Order: sequence, then structure tokens, then C-alpha cells
Amino acid sequence: MKKTFALIFLIAGSLHAQTNIGLDDLISKARDFNPQQEQMGLIDEITALQIKNLKGAYLPQSSLNGQATWQSEVTSLPIRIPGVDIELPAQDQYKVTLDIQQNLYDGGLTASQKSMALANQKVEKAKVEVDLYKSEEQVTALYFGVLFANRQKGNAELILTEINANLERVKAAIENGVAIKSNLLALEAKKIELEQSLIEIDKKKEAALEGIYLLTGAQLSKETVFESPATFQINSYENDRPELSLLSAQQQSIMASESLVKSKNKPKVALFGTGGYGRPGLNFLARDFSPYFMGGLQLKVPLSHLYNGVQQSEIQQLKVNRLRIEKQKESFDIASNVQLASLKKEIERLESLIESDNKLIAIREEITEVSSAQLENGIITATDYLEELNKQDLAKRNLILHEVQLMQANRNIKIILGQ
Repeated sequence: MKKTFALIFLIAGSLHAQTNIGLDDLISKARDFNPQQEQMGLIDEITALQIKNLKGAYLPQSSLNGQATWQSEVTSLPIRIPGVDIELPAQDQYKVTLDIQQNLYDGGLTASQKSMALANQKVEKAKVEVDLYKSEEQVTALYFGVLFANRQKGNAELILTEINANLERVKAAIENGVAIKSNLLALEAKKIELEQSLIEIDKKKEAALEGIYLLTGAQLSKETVFESPATFQINSYENDRPELSLLSAQQQSIMASESLVKSKNKPKVALFGTGGYGRPGLNFLARDFSPYFMGGLQLKVPLSHLYNGVQQSEIQQLKVNRLRIEKQKESFDIASNVQLASLKKEIERLESLIESDNKLIAIREEITEVSSAQLENGIITATDYLEELNKQDLAKRNLILHEVQLMQANRNIKIILGQ
């Protein structure tokens, strides 16, 4: 009774230790684990600081200035008045001023700079998304590698079980003088080959698990059950790849640049004021230090762009770049459509092969079962039996390969569409 309880406890413990993992779970872990993910917050922080700095343009701009000069000649009157002695201004002059300017209208320059900062934010985030998507593709490939290894191992273990069972039968037959030793040696050789195959499968699986760990931080054991991904239902063939989002963000950034170029050459209006202390003050003939103030309205209308063609040239360059990006998007769409068409045909091919694989396996299993009985009865040699067993094994391995390839092809459609 105690042994029964102990056995139940061990089985329950092993079931508890066994965990299941799905591809979408690992992809989510890969996104969270990727150091690039942290860039999203840093990009937002940089953009927030840029916009905060740009808001300062709406506040009065002030500066404290000082100047000391000596000049070789000063202003003088070209006439002399009898009895009146007019002193000449000093040749050394000094002034300290506080200059204040308040923009009333900057031609939309600050607004354009904000739009540019936000557009660049989208571009940088889209670049990170492209890198994150690449890691998702790597995780997907490794996941199917583990899935394939698991199925290969299961098939190899089944054949090994069958070989072991026949080994026991042949040993008994040899002891009874019914079978020859060469049958036993042939089966033992096949057993060693299968054991070698299992070692190779385990090493490949370990390598894939290590890759998954490096990409996701998930330390999965050999006992972890990798769930077979469900067939992807295509609701729409609209392409949502991050590369297209990046190209669209770059186009928006170019449009923001066009607006910025135009804003730089628009009229600008500002209030200004200057308070100072120096020699001379506003009376340039005075020789004493005095305070002074002046203020007014300032209008600035750039004109050089009307004849030097710089603005037109800059805008034309931006339009050409925007057109280039549009062509890149078209090329990307064409390449994606070619991949999709190829995958659809691949899926049709694999579905057809899987159907014939199942039929072939049913026949091979029946032949192998008959051969096993014939081997036991000494009608055929182990070599004859193994020949049929190898054919059955090949048919099952082909089925495993085609089934995993079909799952991966379905998943690749999702990857190509960015869904």
C-alpha cells in the first residue's frame, strides 16, 4: 500500500513538473526580454524633452550683453559757435544691456519643429519594431526545430521499443535453436543506430532550447511540452509588416520636413525691448554714463529664398525621397505577394503529401507486422525484417517532416503578413 502511494506521489510530481509552452507565449517573452524593447521608453523620453524645449520658444527670450570699445574717431559738429565749448564724446565707450524678445508669430516654425520631433519618434519606434520582429522570426524557427525534434524522438523511441521486443524474441529463439545469431547481431546493430539517432536528436533539441533561452530568457527543460500551433486563419491579406510601418513613418517625417522648410522662410513678428546702462546712452553726444530703454515691434520677412532657389531645391529633394520610399513600399508588397503565392502552393503540396503519407504508413505498418511475425517464426532473416522496418520508419519520418513543414508554412503566412 505504501508503495502504491509513493508511486502515485511520484507520478503527480512529474505531471506537476511538466509544463506546456506555446509559440505565441515564447514570442511575447522574446519581445519583453529583448533589450531593444527598452528603447521605446527612451525614445519617448527624448521626444518629450525635445517638445519641452520647443515650448520654450513661446516664452520671452532674454539675454544679458556687455560691451567695451575704443574707437579712433567720434561724432563731432562741423561748426564752431563763439562762446560755446562743445565737448566731444569719449573715444572709450561702455554699455551693458538686457535684451528681451517675445515672438508673436514665427511663421509656424515651432509647430513644424514639434511635428518633426513626433514624426522622428515614430520612425525610431518603427525601427525598433523591425528589430523585434526579426527576433520573433528567430524564435519561431527555433520553436519548430524543437517541435520537429520531439516528433522525431517519439518515432525513434517507438521503433526502438519494437526492436527491443524483437530482440527478446530472437534471443529466446536462439536459445531454443530456432534462430541464428546473425539475426540477433542485425537487430543489435539497428538498436545502436537508433540510440545514436536519439543522441543526435537530443543535441539538436538542446541547441534549439539554448537559442530560445538566449532570445526569451525562458529556461525550458527537455520535458517541456511544445504545443503544436493552430492553423492560422487568414481574415485579410492586408500587409501589416513593421517594415511597411517604418517606410510610412519615414514618409511622414519627410512631409514634416517640407513643412519645416517652408516655415523657416515665412514672415515673423516679435515684440522687443532693450534696457541698458552705458556711455553714451541714447544721446550719443553725451560723455556721462546713463540708463536708457527702447522697445518696439519687429517684422522679419526672409527674401533670399525667392531668388536663390534654396527652398524649392530642398522641397524637391524631399519629394524625390518620398517617392523613393513609395517605390520601396511597392517593391516590398510585390516581394511579400510572391512569398505568399509560393507558400500557398507549398501548403497545397504538403497537404497532398500528408494524405498519401498516412496511406503509405498504414500499408508499411501492416507489412512490418507480418515481417515481425515471420522473423519470430524463423521464416525470414532479421535483415529482411529490418528492411521493411526501415521503410516504415522512412514513411513515418516523412510524415513528421511534412506535418511540421505544414505548420511552419501556415505560420510563415502570418509572419509575412505581419499578423
